[in-house]
Amino acid sequence: MIIRSWRAVAGSDEVLEAYATHLKTTTFVEMAELPGHLGATLARRVRGTDNELVVMSFWADMDAAAHFIKGDFDDAVVKPSTQNLLQSFDLKVEYFETLISTGVVGGHDL
Repeated sequence: MIIRSWRAVAGSDEVLEAYATHLKTTTFVEMAELPGHLGATLARRVRGTDNELVVMSFWADMDAAAHFIKGDFDDAVVKPSTQNLLQSFDLKVEYFETLISTGVVGGHDL
């Protein structure tokens, strides 16, 4: 399994909620339709008044993860509406090959 990881800062709780809604209703829905997609998650770490975010998507293999490539292999795909919403975001993503795994990806919605 391949993990595609990307970081951003949402700033306020209101921005976090708007971004989480965007992921849930658009990006994660679009990803779910792609061959080899195994799931995705949004995680946060609160630092002062900011919400630091990590978005991870899970793919069967690198060929499946390549569905998001729109330039260099590690370029982040960040829609203009998302760019305007977030306080800051990485321009690059990271890919990790899973060596050992247990359990399931999941949790609760905001």
